Parts: sequence; C-alpha cells; structure tokens
Amino acid sequence: MIQRAFLTLLTVSVVGFAQQPQPGQLAQPPAPEPWHGMTVKEKLHYDARHLFDIENLVFAGIGASFDQARERPGEWGEGWGPFAERYASHIGSYLVQRSIMFPVRAIDHEDSRYFPSKYTNYGARAGDAFLHTIWRHSDSGGMMPAYSEILGDYGAAAVSRMWWPDRYHTGSAIFVAGSDTILIDGGINLFHEFKPDIKRWLHIGR
Repeated sequence: MIQRAFLTLLTVSVVGFAQQPQPGQLAQPPAPEPWHGMTVKEKLHYDARHLFDIENLVFAGIGASFDQARERPGEWGEGWGPFAERYASHIGSYLVQRSIMFPVRAIDHEDSRYFPSKYTNYGARAGDAFLHTIWRHSDSGGMMPAYSEILGDYGAAAVSRMWWPDRYHTGSAIFVAGSDTILIDGGINLFHEFKPDIKRWLHIGR
C-alpha cells in the first residue's frame, strides 16, 4: 500500500501540474527529419540493446526495497537474503513483461522508443512522459494506445504471482501488481524525459 500510494501521489502530482500548452511553451527545434519506423528486426535489436539499461535495474531495486520495507510477502522474511529474493522476483517479472511486449509490438506496429516532449514547460513535459506510458507512436508515425504496455504489465503480474505465496494468486493481487508496474514505467519515462536536464544540472558530459 505504501508503494502504491507513493507512486500514485507522484503521478497525480506531476500530471496535475502539467498544463495545457500556452504560447511560448512549444520548443522551436530544427525541421524534423522524415519519420522512420522500425522493422521487426530493428525492434528486436533495439529491445535487446536496452534490455538491461541501468535505470531498469535501479527501478527493480526500488521496487524490491518497497516490498522489503512492508514485508511483502511476509513469508520471505527480512534481511539481505530475502531482499535478494525480492529483487530477483522483480527482475523475473521484468523479463516476462518484455517477452510479452515484443510480439505485441511486432503485431500491432507499435514503436517502443521514447521520444522527448516538444514542450519546454517542465509540467507539460512531465505530463507527456507519463502519457507516453499508455499512448505511443505507431510505425507510421501516428499515435496509438500502448497495448504492449497494458498486456505486458498485467501479463507479467499474473505470471510473477505464481512464485509468490498462494494468498497472492488472486485477480485483485494481479491488478494491483500490474497497475504498480504501469506507474513505475511512467517514472522511467519521466527519467528519460529529464535525463538531459539532470546531466546539465550536474555538469555531466562537459
């Protein structure tokens, strides 16, 4: 409950801060290059290259830390051993999620890449980052629902509950776990959106 409340509060706060675009909020980038959708082979290479990006491993650790703090599941106990078990559970769930997402993207022509917001306002950019979790580019350059996200998150939640204790083998537990994952992925998109700003603030790469 603590993890869900924290992630939900973060999402509501950021999206609530996002405002409708006003004059001057839109960035003025150079003329964009022609859209280039990825082939199935290119999508496979892209997913393989980014499968173990550091932010994915870090967010898995954050999720395991929340589970450890609230002893979820309590049957696994406390200490470094149970924390490693919870971390492995999050990594396993992540791998199941990705194995579901790829074939869905290949079938429905969904583009998995994250594209930075065109706005300069921090609130609008944060809103775009969270929206991108459930609304993404298609191979043709348009926008479409992120079916792979929904099926991947809830599918992975259903599979991962199988190695949790029996009391988590319920529809409500699967729904909670899948919803938590959507919020976590929204946080990862938020990181991608503001990563250049963070590097600039910390004077990294200069």
